[in-house]
Amino acid sequence: MFSLEVFRLLYPQFAEITDEQVLATADQAECFLTSYGCKCSDQMLMLMVAHLLALGIKERAGGVAGQVTGATVDKVSVSIAPPPSRDMWSYWLGLTPYGMQLVALLKVCTAGGLYVGGLPERAAFRSVGGIFPRGGRLWRR
Repeated sequence: MFSLEVFRLLYPQFAEITDEQVLATADQAECFLTSYGCKCSDQMLMLMVAHLLALGIKERAGGVAGQVTGATVDKVSVSIAPPPSRDMWSYWLGLTPYGMQLVALLKVCTAGGLYVGGLPERAAFRSVGGIFPRGGRLWRR
């Protein structure tokens, strides 16, 4: 659940942005993230909101998305570095310090992988009670 009061406390650099804009961005940020059952889920949402707001401020200031490697003044020319990340998601999050923090939290909260569907016995050599299936005998047809 997004808390505007906590967001304002943690990120005072967005004080010039109205509450309505922050809440609308929070609704948008929820589309990018799912709840991982991690105690940091609220923090991840706030970081995504800060990331989106920072990108918006950068865009309104005439900035470009990406790392500028070269610029020419006469007959305007700007060179942007290609994405150094393995995927565009990580590259996009790496455009702000908030996105970089979010990547770190996502890696911590999703470490270990997920097990989807089926019985727990299928993910192990033994049954749930610690007993080998079929009494330890091999399966024969």
